Amino acid sequence: MAASAPPSKIMIIRHAEKPPNPPNSSGPWDVQANGQPGNGKSLIVPGWQRAGALNAFFAPCKSTPANPAIATPAYIYAANPANETQRPCQTVTPLAAWLNYAQGSPQFNVSYSIGGGEKDLVGSVLALGGVVLICWEHHNIMPNIMKNIDNQVPISNYSTIPNAFPDVFYLVWLLDLDSKGKSYKWSCVNQNLMAGDV
Repeated sequence: MAASAPPSKIMIIRHAEKPPNPPNSSGPWDVQANGQPGNGKSLIVPGWQRAGALNAFFAPCKSTPANPAIATPAYIYAANPANETQRPCQTVTPLAAWLNYAQGSPQFNVSYSIGGGEKDLVGSVLALGGVVLICWEHHNIMPNIMKNIDNQVPISNYSTIPNAFPDVFYLVWLLDLDSKGKSYKWSCVNQNLMAGDV
């Protein structure tokens, strides 16, 4: 079992919109925050729009999130931007800045890599209390993150979780700790932030 008081809520999102895979000659093309080309590793313009909109979704000014299933994160985790992709980190960087969480601090952790760092990521997350947001690459959310959580703090309805995180950008997977602090229950909500979020 993990720490005696694992997070009361874990929220998991996929990074925001990216270029087509495989790339094509007509775009849309990705761009870094400074306007320079992303070379296939960054968000496209709608992805940056979603990244900005997450501020009001997770941490509205002087208020609580409109969706009662969502809570403002005390900790944000994103994949290490030095490795395969910068997109997860780019997606939550505006939210971290809004909350005054410095990249590399305990509040905004970018220490773990996609496709191998998930076990250590989960160990770090489960050692925390409060509310945690994880932004990751969708192929490695299920099962890499979810199964590692379930191995340490059981997810009571694990069998109902889809075999793969859907290939969309607008979902939030939620894990809510039961009143005894012994198991999580999985659920899913829609961000409803952008045209096409259904």
